[in-house]
Formats: sequence, structure tokens, C-alpha cells
Amino acid sequence: MKTIRWWGLAAMMALGPLAHGQAPYPSHPIRVVVPFGAGGTPDTVARQLAAEMDKRLKTRVVVDNKPGANGVIGAADMAKAAPDGYTLLHVTTSFVINPHVYKKLPYDIGKDFVPVANVATGTGYLLMVNPALPVRTVGELVAYGRKAAKPITYSSPGIGNTLHLAGELFAARAGMSMLHVPYKSASQALNAVAAGDVDIMFIPPTIALPYVQSGKVRPLGFTGEQRTPEYPDAPTMAQAGVADFVLPAAWQGLFAPAGTPQAAIDTIAATVRDIVAQPAFAKMLRDGGYEPDPRAGQAFAELVRADSARYAEAVKRAGIEAQ
Repeated sequence: MKTIRWWGLAAMMALGPLAHGQAPYPSHPIRVVVPFGAGGTPDTVARQLAAEMDKRLKTRVVVDNKPGANGVIGAADMAKAAPDGYTLLHVTTSFVINPHVYKKLPYDIGKDFVPVANVATGTGYLLMVNPALPVRTVGELVAYGRKAAKPITYSSPGIGNTLHLAGELFAARAGMSMLHVPYKSASQALNAVAAGDVDIMFIPPTIALPYVQSGKVRPLGFTGEQRTPEYPDAPTMAQAGVADFVLPAAWQGLFAPAGTPQAAIDTIAATVRDIVAQPAFAKMLRDGGYEPDPRAGQAFAELVRADSARYAEAVKRAGIEAQ
């Protein structure tokens, strides 16, 4: 596994206050890079957040989707942006997983970025299956997978993301063989399950509901510590008989290029904190299986560092080879 250099408190303070005489921040539109496809969970949350930021900051806040390579393409674009507070990166836990699954990245997440503010932390993932698959419980899926002539297939939005790791860890805990089929986005991966091109998928609840309601997919279980209120009939993995498999969903947060003025970082962090505290926004997050979590600065950096160590171990246990 790679050793990641993490942000110290001094680095996180960036360059200090905006220079005397400079126009108040923000004075022109802000671009929020989302390194995933439109329609997925990060995109949905980022667009809601951007709309609220737009109102509070009195400037345009534009979401720019740059999907591909599990977020690497968008992050690489972001790393080259000017450190002026006008380009932000809305990213998930995959941001800290990528250094463990790619031998070489076009950026260093500890040197080229500074954490600004977290937005939300997920409670878990739903295990979804194509309705044509002859299983109605997690136990039946495991039994079917162990006896099947060919491996069960599962989709995710790329190599090494949390949804990929959820599938790998599930297979390891359940003692069955599964074949990973990567796509460019979570919505494409879920559409593949709905179409029957892939058997199953682990996915955040926020984008699963319309598929469940239309009967295109069937939920079997949930990876959180407790059942999710939106899918009360979906047992936790422990309740379903898969031991030692609790996996909270990814966090979603904002980063800026290293060297961004602290005044800009503080403004964005305070704005996020205000937005997340609003009942309507908090409800939107909870309805999607997330808990509001606007921690910023050192607290956010510590969350990022802890998850990096946690998923480094998950990657190792899942046997994923660096590419």
C-alpha cells in the first residue's frame, strides 16, 4: 500500500487571509467539479448544495461533471486549477481509496489539495438484484452463488471505489465467487442491473428508490449497522446471516487546491455548515441514506485520514491489485 502524506494544521491554514485590497470573496462564479457522472449520488448532492451556495454567496455556483477512472480524471483537472477559491472539488471516499488501487496518480492528494468541509456521511449501501435472479433473500443469493456454474456478476462505477469494495468484501464474507463489471457512473451501473446485463449491485439508497418502486430492481439487504427507514424490509447483513460485514456508505465533501486562501476556505466551510443545518437540506440527505455532517478543517482532515487507513486495509483484504 502507498504511504499518503497528510495535511498538517499549518498546511491546512493555506495562505492566510485574502490580501489587503483584494475584492471580497466571492466576486465571480465558483465552479464545483464533480468527478462522477450526472445522476449519481455525488452529483445529486452537489447540485443541491450548489443551488443553496448560489443563494447565500450571491454568485453563480456551477457544477461541472468530469467523470472517469473512478474520479481520477476530475481530480486531475481540479489539481491544475488556480488556488483562488473559485474551483472546488466535490468528492467521495473514493478520493482516498484511489492511491491504494492505482500505482501512479497525476496528483498527490496530500500535497495538491486541502480539505474544506464535509457535507454528509452515509449510513450504508443497499444490495440490489435484478428481479429475474431466482433469489429473494441474501441467504438465497449466497446459496445460489455458491452453486452457480458461473460467477454472479456485480457492477460499480469503476475499479476500487467503495461500491466495488463492498462487492469484494461481500463475496469474501459470504464465501462465494463474483465477477466485477465496472461502469463510468453509478447510474450506468444500476441501469445494467435493471436491464439484466449484471446480476447485482451495492448502491446508496438515494438513487435506488425509483428503480425499486418501478420493480426494475429488488433490494435484499443493507450494509449499515441498522436497517434503513426507507427500506425497512431489507435486513442488515448480520441479520441476513453474513457475519462481520458492516460497511457505512461514503462521505461527501469539498476540497480546494492547495494554497487556496484561508479566508475563502472559511467562507465555504461556514456556508456549508449553514446549508446542512437547514431542515429541508438535512431531510434530503437523510432520505438518501446520509446523515448531515459538516465537519471542517482539522476534523474533516482526520476523517479523511482515518478512512484512508480503513480502506487501505479493505483493499488489501479484498486482494485488489494496484493498476
